[in-house]
Amino acid sequence: MTPWELNLRHLQAFARTVELGALISAAQAVNISQPALTQAIAGLEAALGVDLFVRHNSGMKPTRAALMFQPRVSTALALIGAPRATHTQLKAFWALARGGSYVEASQITGLAAASLHRAVSDLELALGQDLSHKVGRKLELTSFGKSFARRIKLAHAELSAGLSELEALRGLDSGRIAVGAMPLCRARI
Repeated sequence: MTPWELNLRHLQAFARTVELGALISAAQAVNISQPALTQAIAGLEAALGVDLFVRHNSGMKPTRAALMFQPRVSTALALIGAPRATHTQLKAFWALARGGSYVEASQITGLAAASLHRAVSDLELALGQDLSHKVGRKLELTSFGKSFARRIKLAHAELSAGLSELEALRGLDSGRIAVGAMPLCRARI
């Protein structure tokens, strides 16, 4: 599973449930019904392959997995800083920021350029800020767009780290090792 496959509303519901400790309070905080919140958490548990809560007559108690994952989720949501943004919009903007054009973003995601344009436009409306502008035939990110792209990259890294930690908890250790070397040193290694 990748961070772009996670539903931001479900992550918000999960984080608020852990923070507040009660379904009713969390449902009110994320502005959804209690059954929708319960369904969102169940869907997140199924997608992650771990139980996030132990259900009791008196409520829900977060598991070890939930307590490990929640700080990562809260940090990622704070970095995104747009409660009305969707994961589809963020994925479209991230592809645009990486590719530099809607054509390149379309090749990265496999989605139509028109769909990506619509998602980025909707994200701009949700944020109340322009993320890009045309310069001649090229597309360039605004200063806010560049800053937002960095925050999205950091949020993606936080969620990736959280997913890796959950995999390690489940006994599915996997990871990535990056080795850095200076240009002259690289030849000797």
